[in-house]
Amino acid sequence: MNHRFGWAALVAVGMLAGFALSSYQRGDMGPRAAVAAEPEAQAEAENPHDADVLSELKEIKTQLKEINTLLHTGSIKTIVLINPDAKPG
Repeated sequence: MNHRFGWAALVAVGMLAGFALSSYQRGDMGPRAAVAAEPEAQAEAENPHDADVLSELKEIKTQLKEINTLLHTGSIKTIVLINPDAKPG
């Protein structure tokens, strides 16, 4: 009976410690940090290079949607080559 109580106490302490650690948050990572990051994000968005990157990312997203549609409809066949440089033998 003593061993069962020991194991039960150990499990209970572990659960309490896990709960305490999972609910712990650092005080400096609250809403203040999110507000401080906003001007930096706005400054980056004003960079002309970012507009080019965003347009390229939107184009890639559109192409991925098209590829996804083709793969889901089954109208495209894919061939997987394990070693394309190997000579058939």
